[in-house]
Amino acid sequence: MSDRDEHQDSEQHDERGHPLRALSGASRDLRKYTHQIWLAGLGAYARAEEEGSGFFDALVEAGREVERRAKEKTPRVGDIKERVRHHTGETIDRMEKAFDDRLGKALSRLGIPNKREVDALRQRVQELTDALDHMEEDEQDGQNGGQDDSR
Repeated sequence: MSDRDEHQDSEQHDERGHPLRALSGASRDLRKYTHQIWLAGLGAYARAEEEGSGFFDALVEAGREVERRAKEKTPRVGDIKERVRHHTGETIDRMEKAFDDRLGKALSRLGIPNKREVDALRQRVQELTDALDHMEEDEQDGQNGGQDDSR
């Protein structure tokens, strides 16, 4: 076997023997950190076993402190969220108004009436229809009245 064959053989053995070497860049880093987290968890478990309830109590106290600090920040986060919602709502209202104005101008340039103009026309047509109906009723009353007088 040549030196080259032995070198390739040892590289393949290294890749099989150490899975992290077979991975590339980010995958290798992710596996490395995942493995470190696992080891940290095992270490915490081992220390908890060694130190017993004192270590557990210390962890509980540390957790309480973190929880307390988080609760202190929570109202501020809620206030910020409310301000963002309020500001966003105002922005959306302004955007809708600007959109409506621009759309109205564009439709006007094209000769297409807007909603207000259509409503005004609809109202005017209704008024004219009512006036015609009233005139027809008066005309019919006049015709009927004339026939009654001739009898």
